[in-house]
Amino acid sequence: MPNQIANWVDDRTGYRAFVRTFSDQVMPGGARWRYVFGSGLAAVFLVQAFTGLMMMLAYSPSSNAAWGSVYYISHEMWMGWIIRGLHHFGAQTVMVLLGMHLVQTLLSGAYRRPREFNWWLGLILFVLVVGFGHTGYQLPWDQKGYWATKVVTNIMGGAPVLGPYVKTIVVGGNDYGNQTLTRFYGLHVGVLPVLTFLCLFAHVRLAKRHGLTPPARIQEGTEENYSPAQSFKNTAFAAAVVAIMMGLVYYHGGAPLDAPADPSTPDYPARPEWFFLCLFQMLKSFPGRLEWVGSIVIPGSILLVFFLLPLLEKILPWKLLHFLACSFLFLLVCGAGFFTIAALYADAHDAGFQEARRKADAAQERALFLAASPKAGIPPDGSGFLLRRDPLTEGRAVLEKKCLSCHAVDGKAAEKQSAPDLADFGSRGWIRGLLEKPADARYYGTTPKLTGMTEWKKTSKLTPKELDDVADFVASFAKIPADLTPDEWLADESVVKHPGSAPFQKECGKCHIIEGYTEGGDRDGPRLFAWGSPQWTARMIRKPGAPDLYGYLDAEARMPAFGGGQITEDDLSALIRYLARDYPMPAR
Repeated sequence: MPNQIANWVDDRTGYRAFVRTFSDQVMPGGARWRYVFGSGLAAVFLVQAFTGLMMMLAYSPSSNAAWGSVYYISHEMWMGWIIRGLHHFGAQTVMVLLGMHLVQTLLSGAYRRPREFNWWLGLILFVLVVGFGHTGYQLPWDQKGYWATKVVTNIMGGAPVLGPYVKTIVVGGNDYGNQTLTRFYGLHVGVLPVLTFLCLFAHVRLAKRHGLTPPARIQEGTEENYSPAQSFKNTAFAAAVVAIMMGLVYYHGGAPLDAPADPSTPDYPARPEWFFLCLFQMLKSFPGRLEWVGSIVIPGSILLVFFLLPLLEKILPWKLLHFLACSFLFLLVCGAGFFTIAALYADAHDAGFQEARRKADAAQERALFLAASPKAGIPPDGSGFLLRRDPLTEGRAVLEKKCLSCHAVDGKAAEKQSAPDLADFGSRGWIRGLLEKPADARYYGTTPKLTGMTEWKKTSKLTPKELDDVADFVASFAKIPADLTPDEWLADESVVKHPGSAPFQKECGKCHIIEGYTEGGDRDGPRLFAWGSPQWTARMIRKPGAPDLYGYLDAEARMPAFGGGQITEDDLSALIRYLARDYPMPAR
């Protein structure tokens, strides 16, 4: 039955005769491993095409949804992490094999007559593959791709005359956004595949027409048909390459995905993939407006030299030309290796880069956690808000910007600390430490004119057990709802009967007041009703000089007020939630 079907298909298509034109091709010198790179490239191109089509089924080319769709492919879609991983490492494999194929072709002199056009097609394919890399880099719309693309397009825009116009066309305007992404997507899945297919088809046809370049010295009687010897070598090599790619996918758990693109983080340590590091390092020799020389002129000149090789044979003797071409290639490989090592060394010894890399890795880890967390997830209006609405990242950023000029947090403090450490502020542990050592630098030891609790500690007769109870009692204030009045709160019998209520009234009530709760005393401390709650903290930030807070202090001794023009409601909410540790965290 299978033979009958095969015969039926062959009768209508003639595929057997077409296959025989390859399998019966005579190879002077016999099958060799050096001929396998082209077939290996073809196999990886097929993997790239298949995995790319599979990802297109779930990818959304929108600046709001791109990151979320890539996250879905990598972490939710069945087999998605393998598909995207193969596509990611396949892109790197193509660059490696293309380089090896170029080296093998040049060393064997395959650019000579009559193979000039096939050599030129190979160079065009090299440019197209680089185009695939640059356009695909942008599509996840993550930090790595966003900033790398911005660097490339800015360099492109620095070229004289046409540079700014080309940049505007590529970017889709003046700003990087949805137009940028859709244009890169169109190039990546539409224009470049068509051009690549046409070039590959022509490349294979010309290779069949002229045959493989024979060795310089051929022993008589070593001719072989292409099949089965060379076919076996090609298949074995292609299988090994795909197996290595699968190994990399399993080892790395798929392809990496950085935090969502955020234009407000210009300090992101943007770096290209490892095979472009040499070009990145070389650009440092062309600062400012000369960057386009290193990124466009020099690579373009190298390609031009390779393009002219077949034509130079008409001017120079063949052996001299081949020697010069091989020497030029050797210098390029050594130069690329040198600049790559220099780039890795420079980054490894750059403290600023390492710190920026640490922050970027932390943001990546946080973004992936939030996307997977049922308490967070990806916001409906786009993954760009993932970290900006996260109290841990955004609240910490607000604290460092607004508060660390006076306060400390987690060991990080102003040059001259003059206010308490805010780490665990409002928690039971923070309160217990304050009651034990109010003069400690973590609390009010560095705060001028706030000596009331220090003086209280000298005369306090509360036992350690009573201090524990008071700490428990005051820590419960942070849970008082915003719409609850002091009288309503006091009507709760559990409040009055709390073990910490009596010692609190006995000693804390001398200075502090909970409206309608304590009597007597100087009451020159802030009101403690709902202390540590979001509403109390917000009022403390907005109006620290209010009469029921720190209005009794001189203006220069009080915390500065942060009015509406100094801190937004979103920033205030993020800061308060950060201080209260009101954000999702991984289970320990």
